[in-house]
Amino acid sequence: MAEKTLTLETKNRNTFGKKNTSLRKTGVVPINMYGLGESISLQVEEDLLYKTLKEVGYTTPLKISIEGKNETYTLVRNISTHPVTDKLVHVDFLRVDMEKAIEVQVPVTLINQEDAPGTRGGAGVVTQGTYEVTILAKPLEIPSVLEADCSILEDLEMSVYAKNLIIPDGAVLNSDPEVQIAWIQPPRVQEVEEVAASEEGEDGEEGADGT
Repeated sequence: MAEKTLTLETKNRNTFGKKNTSLRKTGVVPINMYGLGESISLQVEEDLLYKTLKEVGYTTPLKISIEGKNETYTLVRNISTHPVTDKLVHVDFLRVDMEKAIEVQVPVTLINQEDAPGTRGGAGVVTQGTYEVTILAKPLEIPSVLEADCSILEDLEMSVYAKNLIIPDGAVLNSDPEVQIAWIQPPRVQEVEEVAASEEGEDGEEGADGT
């Protein structure tokens, strides 16, 4: 959570549809702000937008100022980029009430992977299957990331579930608590050997019946 809320300076936008292509060529990106009222079409300098998005991500509130006034608290809701150049195409911002909890997706990172007992002796490696979960929290209480502690992975049968995540005070997990976040994946060689052994066993059973 940021100590100081950033402010993004924007301008009103009067171009729409295909005309936004010419806008982007001048180094300006079309954006929209919606929620808690009417949707507003805005534009912002590309360099400034890149810098701001890098700092706030999807979980840190920021203020949007229009023509130097009317500051509004928002969260980034959607970022569209060009499939080839990866340049920004459009960004949506959601207005938020700072006193009301909202649903937001928060990224999950693994910690203590090297301390997972189940990986010792080359038994396997920690594998992550879920990279974000949904929580319910007030905007200023939304964590930038949630940590999954892998030190509880004692063997190949155990997993870290969403319910095991370290959820900070003021936030509530809204995803299925039984969603698997991480587990220990056995070495590929071991998997191949187990499959081969299983197939040999099946062949032997078929031979015993004469079929």
